[in-house]
Amino acid sequence: MDKLQKTMGGTVGTFVALSTILGSGMMILPGTSYNQLGKSAWIPWAAAAVSVVPLLYCYAWLGRRYPSASGVAYYSEVALGGTTGRTSGLLATFALTTGIPATAITGGRYVAEFSGISALAWVFPIMVLVGATVAASAGANVSGKLQVGLILGLFVMVACTAVIVLSVHGIEPPNSSMELLSLSSFGSVLTAVYVAFTGWETVSFTFEEHKRSDLIPRIFVSSYVIVVVLYSLLLLSLFAAADSTDSTLNSAPLLIIAERSLGDLARPATLLLVIACISANVFASVLALSRLVFGLSRSGYLPALLSKVRDRDLNPVTSVVVVGSILAIIALLGSSGLFRFELLFVLSGGIYFVLYGVGAASFAKLARGSMARVVSLMCAVTVLLVTILAGPSMWFPWVLFFLVWIGISVLNRWTSNIEKKDVRV
Repeated sequence: MDKLQKTMGGTVGTFVALSTILGSGMMILPGTSYNQLGKSAWIPWAAAAVSVVPLLYCYAWLGRRYPSASGVAYYSEVALGGTTGRTSGLLATFALTTGIPATAITGGRYVAEFSGISALAWVFPIMVLVGATVAASAGANVSGKLQVGLILGLFVMVACTAVIVLSVHGIEPPNSSMELLSLSSFGSVLTAVYVAFTGWETVSFTFEEHKRSDLIPRIFVSSYVIVVVLYSLLLLSLFAAADSTDSTLNSAPLLIIAERSLGDLARPATLLLVIACISANVFASVLALSRLVFGLSRSGYLPALLSKVRDRDLNPVTSVVVVGSILAIIALLGSSGLFRFELLFVLSGGIYFVLYGVGAASFAKLARGSMARVVSLMCAVTVLLVTILAGPSMWFPWVLFFLVWIGISVLNRWTSNIEKKDVRV
């Protein structure tokens, strides 16, 4: 059985994690939440940041002990059986296959708007997906080092812009009162911003290539702290520089911050920030999806051809090329307007959260001790509350998971019965 080469160190691993988390949500969600809740918008962000901690603990624990290219599919197979593992793997593949093109298309629309070149709405998604495929074909370490540069540039731009805004306009204290928050508005915003804290489950598909699995918990902690700092800077900058009724908050909040700090350089600076953010996210996600496809193929869940690796570096180039080609086709169709690409976000976002729940259930089954029981209980409460608050948009992915699970279970029984009959004959 082919295994992937361990080439990724702790620093590159941290930046790969940041790349998967900091996507299109960073460009929109701070603005939309501020527009809906004013200076109380920090409350759902804080709730999401705190509530995701036990879920991250589960994935860090699982990743350290079970570093596999199949990620949650492997964890759930070990803990909950082959049917659950296969269901998790197929749904994770579907979530990434829909979410990655949607992210690339979002970047294309931003780039087209800020540059004034309408053709970039479809050219940019194809270019960034081709670039991500070429980088992943060169190897995880090569793709990871490119992501280091993109994320460093992104963080420097956001941090410098935020510091300028806060120094010029001053720090506006957030509203600490929840009296004006209705349960429905809080729930809808919490569900939306939760997307900004998804991505760590995707990182798990690269764990097989980490040189030291014992560094995985540190990678989770480091990336989590950086993400929280970045989101905090963005929210504080919006509080200081914009009025919550500004309609631009729902389309280009980063442009508002840039205009208040950089003047005439705002549009090109925002354009560079968007390119860095989208490119890093797509590069990381294409790498992760190719590894997931390789892992599922190696387990017999997908065609065996996709588990082939290149001899000189054990890189699953076949799965990389197939994944990149499919994503480019979906992005091209989505950019052409044949279907609403926003639906891709809804589907992928809900499935990501379901996979968080599956990972937590796997942890609860495999981990032992009082700490494990406390974390498992916290995860159960988090998953239940978010599912209830989100409403039908989150209920559908859970229904989809159980329908696929039932379908695979029936198929396995049918296949088993046929094999038994053949043996008797």
